[in-house]
Amino acid sequence: MSHKLSEGSLEVIMHGGLYDKPIMQVIGSKKIQGSGVNERFRLMVSDGKHTHTYAMLATQLNDKLISGELSDYSIVQIDRFVTSLVKNPGKAEKRVMIILDITIIVPGNQIGKTIGNPTSWSEETAQAPPASTMQPEQKLKATPTTSAPRPANAPSLDSSLLSTQMTHPIISLSPYQNKWVIKARVMSKSGIRTWSNAKGEGKLFSMDLCDDSGEIRATAFKNECDKFYDMIQVDKVYYISRCQLKTANKQFTSLKNDYEMTFTPDTVVAECMEDASCVPQVKYEFIPINEIADKGPDTLLDVIGVCKMASDVQELTARSTGKLLKKREVTLVDATGAICLTLWGNSAETFDGNAHPVVAAKGVRVTEFNGSKSLSCLASSMVRHNPDLPRAHQLRGWYDNGGADLDVVNISARAGAGGYSGSGEWITFSEAEGRQLGSGNKGDYFTSLGVLTFTFADNAVYKACPQDQCNKKLLDQENGLFRCEKCNREYPNYKYRLLLGAHVSDPSGDQRVTAFNEAAETILGRHAADIGRLFEYDKPAYAQMFDDVKFNTYVFKFRTKMEVYNDEARLKTVVMSAQPVDYKDANSRLIKSIKALSGVDV
Repeated sequence: MSHKLSEGSLEVIMHGGLYDKPIMQVIGSKKIQGSGVNERFRLMVSDGKHTHTYAMLATQLNDKLISGELSDYSIVQIDRFVTSLVKNPGKAEKRVMIILDITIIVPGNQIGKTIGNPTSWSEETAQAPPASTMQPEQKLKATPTTSAPRPANAPSLDSSLLSTQMTHPIISLSPYQNKWVIKARVMSKSGIRTWSNAKGEGKLFSMDLCDDSGEIRATAFKNECDKFYDMIQVDKVYYISRCQLKTANKQFTSLKNDYEMTFTPDTVVAECMEDASCVPQVKYEFIPINEIADKGPDTLLDVIGVCKMASDVQELTARSTGKLLKKREVTLVDATGAICLTLWGNSAETFDGNAHPVVAAKGVRVTEFNGSKSLSCLASSMVRHNPDLPRAHQLRGWYDNGGADLDVVNISARAGAGGYSGSGEWITFSEAEGRQLGSGNKGDYFTSLGVLTFTFADNAVYKACPQDQCNKKLLDQENGLFRCEKCNREYPNYKYRLLLGAHVSDPSGDQRVTAFNEAAETILGRHAADIGRLFEYDKPAYAQMFDDVKFNTYVFKFRTKMEVYNDEARLKTVVMSAQPVDYKDANSRLIKSIKALSGVDV
């Protein structure tokens, strides 16, 4: 079977031209080393005539590569891409193609080889194609020009030039570039914050920007703070140039970018006055509320839910600074559960929950108290009421048509006296039974030191819906497609998820437990995608993995609840987390218990 590639398309693209949806072959991939938490991958692509090694995959497409859906020798259609010029020390600037959207036409395992005899493309060996031979949509863009130095008395001159230059995707920015213009939407803007120390006083504000390729944090200090704060408005689109790029401080931002921008005296900002609808809105990575129970403290995440109730504004004094703080606690619900989100400052004062709005929150922090999880907004968090998002419309319909009356588990609820073992206390299964944990209307939490005595390899991994907000098990249609009954759609791909059954023992007894995806990954020591591939292609290694973890000791955090199944009541215990034992801490606890039993004052 022959597979026709878009021969010559790379030559057009690498000269800055446009080529609509070229068909190419992926020859190989390489992970790019970076300082951030987000992996980036570089592809070698071929159009059948040339190969090019500087094709970067946008981070939102990483799952296709990591899951194996996009593999070597795959034939793909590049639906959307942008190009950018980057510095190439000692040589001319190099043009990089950034792939934003891609369709896999033929998987690599069905091809198994490079098509044709393509040669490596480079600026030195390539000739620009004559304009007369190119299709209208393939004509070269004008080479971007460098704007003139900004006259001190005429800042608007440079602003007017911004819209005439070729813009760069955010994902392509790095400290090694000095000539770029981005066109980005303001996702959020902080208030002005001031400081005073031995070095002097100052002020700053920060904003989060996004375009079709990614997102980035920008901060303006002192004079630039005064100059741009009132000008820049949330949700508007701006051209921005001449900022300093530096490595992002992940302590202060949760954005998926290794770099952040700082405004300088030369920074130019101009509002985009033409149609800005093509610049994307805020990008969220929502997770169902019940999965937040599996997240560790200080995890940053995005959540969406309907405001079921909201407390009055409360005032408290910060211990560290003595400042008066204002907060409001909002209970968010979806079909999977409920959780408390704490708003601070102006957001707390202006929040109105009377109409039960849908609330979308980006970059909020997970907190834990007495085993229950809550969420808290940071200065960098972004909160939207009734956003125009498909997920928000789904929640609105669900809540207004019966969801408001459903009794869902509130993972922020504190159990009453005797209902929870205490945040620092380890108890045995026998003690948990004696305290009747799990017998109430809500699930109870406790921590225990236990040994993993048995794991059930059968049905521990399953093929789940590839959508971020859905983990439903797929039905194999046996025609190359998989159906999700929840989404009412068929997909050619899937993601692996884990549902691990196990037995945990301690000196007082034994308990059958269930560990969902993240907890199961910790116990088995592998990611779900790796476990899925072993299950499919290496059954002996898959079975050995379960044997290897037997008799490992962990500090387990459990949630236990009495459930009725087939008219039979039984205790269901779920692993919320499993951590390796800190033996120094374990020995201290043991010594304390021995002293307590012997009557020694501790």
